[in-house]
Amino acid sequence: MKHNILYSFRRCPYAIRARWALLNTNQVVELREVALKNKPIELIQISEKATVPVLKTSLNKVIDESIDIMIWCIKKSNMNALFDDKNHGQSQEVFSLIKTNDNIFKYHLDRFKYASRFNLEESETHHASAMKILLSLNNRLKDFSNVGKPLFLVDAKETLADWAIWPFVRQFRIADIKKFDQNDEIQYLRSWLNYYFTHEKYPIVMKKNEPWRKQNVPLFFGQ
Repeated sequence: MKHNILYSFRRCPYAIRARWALLNTNQVVELREVALKNKPIELIQISEKATVPVLKTSLNKVIDESIDIMIWCIKKSNMNALFDDKNHGQSQEVFSLIKTNDNIFKYHLDRFKYASRFNLEESETHHASAMKILLSLNNRLKDFSNVGKPLFLVDAKETLADWAIWPFVRQFRIADIKKFDQNDEIQYLRSWLNYYFTHEKYPIVMKKNEPWRKQNVPLFFGQ
């Protein structure tokens, strides 16, 4: 019997958000952890770019963009309100936040976190540019803050934007954990991120698995 297959890498923020969406929409996949320096031929054969995550559905459809995987999950589970609650303005807001994260924040994050690969002298400039975006997210959360309730980025309710962005803020924090955790300018953002860190599903999404081999017994995720 054919089943869904996800090629993934534990620490990749794009893969994290795909796994988060799969788990939270109850979509079961065979999880194949990829060793990035030794990618399986099965992945290369179905995706020209062969970058994780890649989902091959039970109907042999290949989805190799993380946001598209997330939307596929949400639609399959009839949870469309996460990105489209028939409020066109709100839907635009969700995707605008994701676009800023994926195109601008990630650009600066890479050049700060992996400065040795780029220009070391410009590392702090990129850090400052990334922080401006985090501060804007923090201010959004502050506006929606309500004592005793979780904070979310759009209209005080969880949306695709939250699912798509928190893995990248996690990655930013890892670059300098102490500095991030002690920065009171982003206290609302820290609370928001902590909601995901302390979520009962976080350990499942972040569980370490050995790289997939063809002879392995299938490892199913999301059930």
